[in-house]
Amino acid sequence: MRFVMIVLDGLRPDLVTPARMPALSALLARGTRFAEARSVFPSETRVATPSLVTGCRPASHGMVGNTVFDAALAPDRLLRTKEPADFLTLSAGRESPLQRLTIGERLAAAGRSFAIVSAGTPGQTLVAHPAAQRLGQFRWNAADTDTPDAKAAAARVGPTPPAAVPNLARSRHACRVLTEFVLPELRPDVALFWCPEPDVSFHYRGLDAAETRLAVAEADACVEKIVAWRDAQPDAGEIGLVVLSDHGHVTGPRKISVAKLMAEAGLPASDGGTDITVAPAGAPGIWLRDKSLAPQVADWLERQDWFGALLANDPSILPGRVSPLALLNADHARSADLVLLFAGEEGPDQFGLPGIAPFDAGDVPEGGGMHGGLHRRELATVMGFEGGPFRIGATVQAMADLTDVVPTLLHLLGVPVTGMDGRPLRPAWDAEADAPADPVRVELPGRYLLEGGRQDGRFYPTALIRRD
Repeated sequence: MRFVMIVLDGLRPDLVTPARMPALSALLARGTRFAEARSVFPSETRVATPSLVTGCRPASHGMVGNTVFDAALAPDRLLRTKEPADFLTLSAGRESPLQRLTIGERLAAAGRSFAIVSAGTPGQTLVAHPAAQRLGQFRWNAADTDTPDAKAAAARVGPTPPAAVPNLARSRHACRVLTEFVLPELRPDVALFWCPEPDVSFHYRGLDAAETRLAVAEADACVEKIVAWRDAQPDAGEIGLVVLSDHGHVTGPRKISVAKLMAEAGLPASDGGTDITVAPAGAPGIWLRDKSLAPQVADWLERQDWFGALLANDPSILPGRVSPLALLNADHARSADLVLLFAGEEGPDQFGLPGIAPFDAGDVPEGGGMHGGLHRRELATVMGFEGGPFRIGATVQAMADLTDVVPTLLHLLGVPVTGMDGRPLRPAWDAEADAPADPVRVELPGRYLLEGGRQDGRFYPTALIRRD
């Protein structure tokens, strides 16, 4: 038995329709679809990636944001983990900043193999398999040119085309690396394929622009090609496919520079090196050199019309005014002192799609897609299992998130899953194991509450919603 994980970065499940994505729609209809699947918090790629590969939430693995601040490692600037240099800085001389084993390490210990093929950012690929070189396992990123794995792939399928928006050529090329080289020649027990679309086009063109529709179609074509490769194999019945998205998206009609507005209001804020450091994001992190500044920050935020709610790594710095990051298993020594949640709405965007929220990200235009927070459109993810041991034509009621996927595959391969937060998803192969989650509502200070469900003792958030 072997498995291929297919991640379509940023894909919202409500956009998977037969008209837009016929191949993926057919796969989900044939297999087992987890209709209540969720991302983790913050719902960002380089938080979601380690959550997927370690089977743990951020409180355990320690990657708490796409962009983080660490005064000991880089006192005057933010660390942007999409960049290999910043990833290495955050690793502080170790192989990786991750504090839990990845699927690649667990498979290697069991005498099995793992490979990753990704056209995402270099940092995303590093955090997905930081131990690849040490373990002699295949790791390819579209930006790589000089690594042995990159040279081997180029020799087999040709040079990688340049990045673009929409990122069609690179998505297509990465799929060729997977289906024409890695799967047939290396035959890993588990392969991870990371398609950068539709996330790239969602961000920079909007959720339903003409170019974005091309990106969605290209992502679907990758699924179709992988299914075709699988179905042509003599052991096709023993190859299971898992299709996922790492997070969803909302449309950002209004861009907010939190650090700039704070500084204009007289607060000592910037993107690093001041008393208040703000990391731009869909849910910006705020680090305080002096925790006594917390009430001033909260007072200012609560006066803003775009403010939703505030989370804290240590709630004692603002008693009664914040909710704990521990509620979302996002509390860690690296976590920001405060995390801002923007006031999102279900109202339609310029394309008539539901889900809008302000955001803070310098390179994403107003009207582009964004993610990171707790809006239901950011948290909802695609999750489907097809072929191999998985049920046929099933829709699962139980909740799940990214941390449950790798424990599921390892369990089916007979590899131990001890030390993981996630659990094997038995409803994927056993109908009698399926049951809906117990609904949960968590009252937050201020105008918002958090809805979710409790499944097998774990809380799965569904949406930050405004009180009526």
